[in-house]
Amino acid sequence: MTFDAVTELLDTTPVVAVVTTRANGAAIATPIWSMVVDGQAYLRSAYGDGSWWYRHVLAGRPVAFAMGDGALAERDRAAALELPRERVSTSYVPADDPVQQLIDAELLRKYTGAPQASIDSMLSAQARACTLRVEPADER
Repeated sequence: MTFDAVTELLDTTPVVAVVTTRANGAAIATPIWSMVVDGQAYLRSAYGDGSWWYRHVLAGRPVAFAMGDGALAERDRAAALELPRERVSTSYVPADDPVQQLIDAELLRKYTGAPQASIDSMLSAQARACTLRVEPADER
């Protein structure tokens, strides 16, 4: 697979499964939303820095996406871990970065019809402060 396949998945799939690693090394799949702006994929933590998937990423643990419908992780996290995975890297996007407005607009477009409370969470200052750019895996 290629990073382009990851970007396409994050662009076209309403719910994706981000796969992070617990401190004990066990992988865990978490269903999340993603947005793609001008060919660049972004993630936000709707629950801010309290979300454990986000804390795993910040801790420098491996990050990947399950290459399939991430809604599976909403029903069965273990089954989502059986899907093929593609490793990625992430970088922090400051809350005042101009791209944040474009991410907001894409979120509103992509998730039209989603529960308003979910939209509001993703548009909050707390979520904006926890925005990540998805990049090809660092091959160090």
